[in-house]
Amino acid sequence: MKRLLALAVVTALTLTACGSADKSGTSGGQVTLTFWNGYTGPDRPALEGLVKKFNDTHPGIRIEMNIMTWDVLFQKLLPAYTSGNGPDLVAFDDAHIGRFAAKGVLAPLDDWFTAERTATLVKPAVEATLFKGKHYAVPMTFTPILMYYNKKLFKDAGLDPGKPPATWQEWQSALKKLTKDTNGDGRPEQYGTALPDHQTIQVWPILLWGNGGDLLSLNSPQSVQAVQQWSDLVSKDRISPTGLGGADADKLFQTGKAATNITGPWMTAGFKEAGLDFGVAMVPAGPAGAVTLAGASSFVLNARSDAAKQKAAKEWFTFWNSKESQIAWSNGSGFPGVRTDVTPDDTKANPYVAQFAAHSEKARVLLPGQAEFRKIYEEIFEPAVQRVTTGEAQVQQALDEAAKAIAPLSGP
Repeated sequence: MKRLLALAVVTALTLTACGSADKSGTSGGQVTLTFWNGYTGPDRPALEGLVKKFNDTHPGIRIEMNIMTWDVLFQKLLPAYTSGNGPDLVAFDDAHIGRFAAKGVLAPLDDWFTAERTATLVKPAVEATLFKGKHYAVPMTFTPILMYYNKKLFKDAGLDPGKPPATWQEWQSALKKLTKDTNGDGRPEQYGTALPDHQTIQVWPILLWGNGGDLLSLNSPQSVQAVQQWSDLVSKDRISPTGLGGADADKLFQTGKAATNITGPWMTAGFKEAGLDFGVAMVPAGPAGAVTLAGASSFVLNARSDAAKQKAAKEWFTFWNSKESQIAWSNGSGFPGVRTDVTPDDTKANPYVAQFAAHSEKARVLLPGQAEFRKIYEEIFEPAVQRVTTGEAQVQQALDEAAKAIAPLSGP
């Protein structure tokens, strides 16, 4: 789920076209749905297992998946849509819903969202599927992003690994203690954290929110103060290297060169395989309260899909969001589900699921319903943060300029 969201990259499967028996996707009474996604990591078998189960139990419908890396998917998707050869179903990060809905290539799905269904779904996951008041997607995954911490490095720094920092004051103090520059050359051998600023899940917005700021009020006093505090910690106290991508940040933590890392449940397997003794905790609360990013993905449906395909797709959505399927997905992938009635006992096969699910109510989707998400975040906000942390610009100046550039791009 990490892209962006930066999942482990494996060899992409050969990209095919629709793969339907005929233009309508129907052959001998069976409806074929083509389904593109980027679940190439350890979560792939769980998704494949549920697709197989659906196909086995729905003889009138067949889902054919094309799984590829996320970068390939987004290179191919819009051209495929506009040429009329796009897939029927796609799963991707909720941040992209507004972008594709604005281009008219997604089918509205309001009729799937009955009161009975939404009553059991995580509320922010449902809200994230909206664009201009209409649902253009159906929830697939929803997980809070949490703080991983290295228990051994905490002990070595005189910190209690049983009591991870719970507030910004405790967190910032701990990060300084956990940063070790033993030879005094200004380049720590051990960093307090690994704070990425590109090609990764969006960590910096969590810091804005923790101080009451936001990307759409980027030059507010709260936003400026948050960026000033954390950029000073990076540039002056060296708690993290600058210019990190998500994969670099994960590697620093995995190799014991960073004591903390903010990421999602997809990394638990890799950290365990590396032999780390780690804990997982809520991102420490800032002055505005405890808040974190939601790693959320949804299914979207091609606007050109005919009535038979739309009906079949909605059967898949209902199957996926059933309690039984959500339990299977959580136990197999390590992701919390999108249902509120899945209990820790249901997911005891994967104990990390409950740890993440416990903080779902504190998770927020970044820029929901914004058609220009990529421009706002990747082309304006990330470069502004990079300029600040590398000392190329003052915080107020950088954020004033970024806010001015964002204003005409942000929707209602």
